[in-house]
Amino acid sequence: MGGKKNLNGKDLEPLSFGVRELRQSASQILDQVKEGSVVEITEHGIPVARLVPIARSLYEEFIEAGFITPASNPEWRPTKSPAKLKGTKSASQVLLEMRAEARY
Repeated sequence: MGGKKNLNGKDLEPLSFGVRELRQSASQILDQVKEGSVVEITEHGIPVARLVPIARSLYEEFIEAGFITPASNPEWRPTKSPAKLKGTKSASQVLLEMRAEARY
């Protein structure tokens, strides 16, 4: 289909199966849901339920789609204490001085 697709390339339009077909092919239908498809279950042609994949985080979807690369060292954390600076002025004081000098 040429409609809208999710990040996995699956159509956003739901697939439709009747209750009888669901009973006969439950495993195959659930496999399609696991792959990202939305499945609508109908009874006498009337939609009564929708099976959707359990939402993964946007981070996981972006990795799978190739938009981002996971961190090579996910345990890394920045240091807890700020870096020590030489001098007695705060960063705010230095910034105010720089702004004052740049205006004239």
